[in-house]
Amino acid sequence: MFNVNRLLIFALCLGLVPGGLFAATPEETEVSLTSLRDTLAKSNAKVSEITAALAEALKAQAELSTKLVSVGQNIADQKAAIAGSDVKIATLQIRSLQMQSDLSAKQDELSALLSGLMHLKANPPPAIVVAPSDALSAVRGAMVFNAVVPEVEARRQDLKAKLDELQSLREATSNEKQKQQDSVASLAESEQELKALQDDKRKFAEAAGRDLAAEKLNAETLAAKAGNMEQLLAALRKAKEDDDRRKSVEAKAAADAAAKAEADRLEALRGPLKPLASLKGQLIYPVAGAVIKNFGDQTSLGTKLEGLALATAPQAIVNAPVDGKVEFAGSFRSYGQLLILDAGGGYLVLLAGMNKISADIGQNVRIGEPLGVMGEGPSTIALLGDVAASKNPIFYVEFRKNNAPVDSTPWWGNGKREAMQ
Repeated sequence: MFNVNRLLIFALCLGLVPGGLFAATPEETEVSLTSLRDTLAKSNAKVSEITAALAEALKAQAELSTKLVSVGQNIADQKAAIAGSDVKIATLQIRSLQMQSDLSAKQDELSALLSGLMHLKANPPPAIVVAPSDALSAVRGAMVFNAVVPEVEARRQDLKAKLDELQSLREATSNEKQKQQDSVASLAESEQELKALQDDKRKFAEAAGRDLAAEKLNAETLAAKAGNMEQLLAALRKAKEDDDRRKSVEAKAAADAAAKAEADRLEALRGPLKPLASLKGQLIYPVAGAVIKNFGDQTSLGTKLEGLALATAPQAIVNAPVDGKVEFAGSFRSYGQLLILDAGGGYLVLLAGMNKISADIGQNVRIGEPLGVMGEGPSTIALLGDVAASKNPIFYVEFRKNNAPVDSTPWWGNGKREAMQ
């Protein structure tokens, strides 16, 4: 980043400040220092603007460089393709010339053969019936026809194959020339794009250079206006002190705002809680699950259950079923991990079976606030008996009034969230 302060000091050291300014009165010095602080503040703002503009220019140049690399590679690939087409077209043309030469030779042989056949046709041997005495000539004539006709057919087929191959070579050569023309046109477009990108990059560099030169000139002007080294250093110290003071005030204001927000949150938690007695038929189970034991059901231990047991999914989240204050959180006898909420009006709500409890003793919680997480497998609640051996984690909730268990069924509403039927 361009440092105006250093440039000002450097300019003073080089004697860029007019000597007549050192004779200023104290009043004039004070005015000069005030003016310098204002000018430095404006210059710092300008430096920030130019720094941001240069950063954008550098970013744009980097993007253009990436595009230039891509276009350059594309041009190289296109030129390679054109060179390959030249080789392929030359090869096809050489092959066509060879085929034409071969066909010319075949044509001479076929002409000689056909000439012999025409001579034989003009002077055929006599038939045996007409001239029985010339049987030898008739046999020789038949033998010639039998030998020549297959040869003529074989040469005809070979000639046709050669002509077909020549036609294919001509078509392939024409297609390759068309592809080469397309590649040449595409290459011209790529070269135009490359030139445009190079022009854009050059413009960015020129603009950045002009901005930097203008800011240097502005910094030199500021240095010339500084009264002397003491004035400049005093102004710089004052500017730094003002900036530190401003940052300190802003940090304190931010800390005060955060503290107030936290205090407001805690105050909201200390607000009036909904009494449990008024919430019958409105509560939702603390965790999604299927009821496997109800209040009063017999257990394998020969006792009646004093709460409600639900089979849950592994790692299920447990939420507060009521508003209340955490009276206990930790391991307790046959309950395993136990959390007790004081719901007011003499009511306590016991929550057990969690693998991890996230609430702390003394904390106020609201309905639906997360309190803990279930485990991965069978529960550690011994009072459930054989139910605890279930492959699913087991959650247990128990309501007490004046420390006596009460049936919680009337409190649960339609939104029970029995997710595991």
